[in-house]
Amino acid sequence: MLYICYSINDFFAREAGISLIGFFENNPDYEPDEVFFLDYGIHPANKDKLNGIAAHYGKRISYLSAKPVTDVIKRHFPDLKGWRGSMAPNAKPFVDQIVPDYVERLLFIDADTIVAGSVAELDAIDMSGKALGVVPVNFGVESIRKGHIRLENGNQVYFNSGVLLFNLSVWRSENCHQMIIDTLNKKINLDWPDQNLLNNAIPERIIKTLSLKFNYISHHYHPLQERGWLRIGHYYSDEEIEEAINHPAIIHYIGGWVLARPWYEHCRSSKSAEYFRYKALSPWKESPLFPAYEKTNPPQGFGQKADYWLMKLQGECPSFRIAHTIDIIYYFIKHKIEKMIVSIISFLGQYKQKP
Repeated sequence: MLYICYSINDFFAREAGISLIGFFENNPDYEPDEVFFLDYGIHPANKDKLNGIAAHYGKRISYLSAKPVTDVIKRHFPDLKGWRGSMAPNAKPFVDQIVPDYVERLLFIDADTIVAGSVAELDAIDMSGKALGVVPVNFGVESIRKGHIRLENGNQVYFNSGVLLFNLSVWRSENCHQMIIDTLNKKINLDWPDQNLLNNAIPERIIKTLSLKFNYISHHYHPLQERGWLRIGHYYSDEEIEEAINHPAIIHYIGGWVLARPWYEHCRSSKSAEYFRYKALSPWKESPLFPAYEKTNPPQGFGQKADYWLMKLQGECPSFRIAHTIDIIYYFIKHKIEKMIVSIISFLGQYKQKP
């Protein structure tokens, strides 16, 4: 039986609630009578709204206290970063220690999503021998193939952690918890804490690849560019790409200067309408949008401004060929500069050590 789970602080209560409405609207056959929320400080007023949503669909929300688990991890590994001031995303790798024992199949969904279609396929999909179902990022797969990304476990896929399908019986039998701890002990770069941790810890032999439609993130590209970007690396077939674009099951609104989140002004996502459809059904239907991200968090310095300009190009230019060519040139130069800086720092370090 498939259960679903969100992990949020109060800031994301509205978006999680709107995502939950999309889930219930498009999954009327959801079998369990409960959904799980890992509670990282949800305000009572927002809990009332969330509870009202669940009750409207004949369900209830079980709020679980995950903070004691992640607090212990943070004490042992103080370098493990939160994400935007919260440890809520960091609960994903430790969810086996948080949810009740009767939960075997768990769909963990980030709050910055809209469930726009059925996920029944994930309840029926064969997960025998697999601990984690993921949607690989084709750019990441291509970067691994070219040697630009290296994962500690030697995996040849890189996935986004916004949607994860846990098979907790295999997760426990394979002792994935210890894999996570062992990876934390290596003190590798975890700029995206939960995502990089899971990618480096869980071996590919127990990973199940899910359809692109279950974690659809490329909707911020100009519609005439998008298919070109999704064909990079030849990871997904044209049929999978078309299904994700035209009939996404879970739309993931990634943030920052990509400007793909419709609860901010100036959103460039081609799938904004889906968010507003379910917002109109929610207790937050009259709540205003946030100011445009680039106004409240303007890019600083040459590097950030260049990144911002490139993302705008990808969202506004109708030509994939032009945008992709500039992208290649930009990241080639950026990589060379970063490599040069590392070499200079290394040289200076060796020079200082000389007697």
